Amino acid sequence: MQQIPISDLDIGPGWIHEWCLVAPDTLDLAAVANKSASYNQEKHFSAALDARREHVAEDHWVAMTFRVDGQVDLAALEAALHRFVARHEVLRCGFEQLAGDLRCDVMPPSDVVLQHTEVGYRDSTEAVRDHLESTFDQTISALNWPLFRMGVVVEPQWSTVYLAFDHIVCDGMSLAVAVEEIQRWYAEAAAGAVTEFEVAGSYLDFGAAQRRRYAGMTADGPELAYWRSFLARCGDFFPEIPLDLGIESGRMYPAENRMVQLLDDAAATAFEQLCRRHDGKLFMGVLAVAGLALGRLSGADTYHGLMPVGERQDPRYRSSFGWFVNTMPISFPISADRTFPETVAAVGHAFRELIESVEVPFVKAWELLAPEYYHMRMWPYPVNFFSFLDFRRAPGAEHYDTWRPRTIPQASHTNTGNMWFYRNADGLHLHWITADAPTCVQAMAAYRRAVSEILAELLDG
Repeated sequence: MQQIPISDLDIGPGWIHEWCLVAPDTLDLAAVANKSASYNQEKHFSAALDARREHVAEDHWVAMTFRVDGQVDLAALEAALHRFVARHEVLRCGFEQLAGDLRCDVMPPSDVVLQHTEVGYRDSTEAVRDHLESTFDQTISALNWPLFRMGVVVEPQWSTVYLAFDHIVCDGMSLAVAVEEIQRWYAEAAAGAVTEFEVAGSYLDFGAAQRRRYAGMTADGPELAYWRSFLARCGDFFPEIPLDLGIESGRMYPAENRMVQLLDDAAATAFEQLCRRHDGKLFMGVLAVAGLALGRLSGADTYHGLMPVGERQDPRYRSSFGWFVNTMPISFPISADRTFPETVAAVGHAFRELIESVEVPFVKAWELLAPEYYHMRMWPYPVNFFSFLDFRRAPGAEHYDTWRPRTIPQASHTNTGNMWFYRNADGLHLHWITADAPTCVQAMAAYRRAVSEILAELLDG
């Protein structure tokens, strides 16, 4: 699995077919379930509404692709896609903002209908990419229904399946779930096999349980003790990246979307072993390096940042599709006299402290502890953000060399500098979406160089 900008997608010319979820003529409105959205979904939806009111032209979506070898069986692929949509409740829902909480109307799995369209032939890689990007830009939004698009490009030697979603229904690990399930069900359908269907654990149920648990939380309640401690150390709810990016608060900029390999597989393996020798996990070592790089550039002696943390601890949601990610703050020392082993140990200590409060919803903490920012549809200024995924642990990872899955996050505009580190079978990579403004581009390039330099120093030592 790779996480890339769409400009890096290796796809050839071919015939394009697409499928879209439609409401059947026989839809029983009495059978449509009505559920509450999660905190993540509610804030995301309100931001989309604000953008529409402001007549803002911004495109945001998350796409994925993977290959099917040989001549694709379109009927088998449609059967696999149909099963995928029927299995995951969040894909069958639409949102509406009524009085109070954001609500979801959920179509029963038995009413799923996919409408097939033969788009036609595109004669170059650029033409295929242009079609995918323009289609996703025009159709994917939290305010549209359905909240995703699916299709396939039939190339001479293989076919490339693609799906795109609004973030309101998915996270990074959900894309890995989708690849494994659709590949498995496609193979079964192509072979004429019929296996038992089962609806997955529902993200909407997860969100409802979260709401019940934290609806009564207050700013001075015990649940937010960790957040209040972080706020006291950092000085603000949102930790600002300690670099001069030249970005004006409250303004969105066109985004630069790029990916680079930091280490090949052998070097990444050596670095992971180094982390283990110092009792740290790989992500802790990468975060330590990111912190040391920021310290080297800025002179800061403490790292304050936000990081996404998975919320799939409950076995019911291990193979579910949804936005099972919380955002948590983390702090650790990064002064110039800190060694790598000391910094890894500090990251480990900080993460263990963080994980004790990981179930407290970021959006609810934001509302209670930073109400002056809560009305904003964006973060107030460039926030220090770190993300790490290890795709080697994803379902079906043993087949990735033939499936060639790609995840493609897209943001046409941003006001910050987000960086996603990930490990796959090829090595350690860095994908970033940052404001395409001269000072920001230069500062973030220096940050990436400092990360690479520290990795090289550690491996050479």
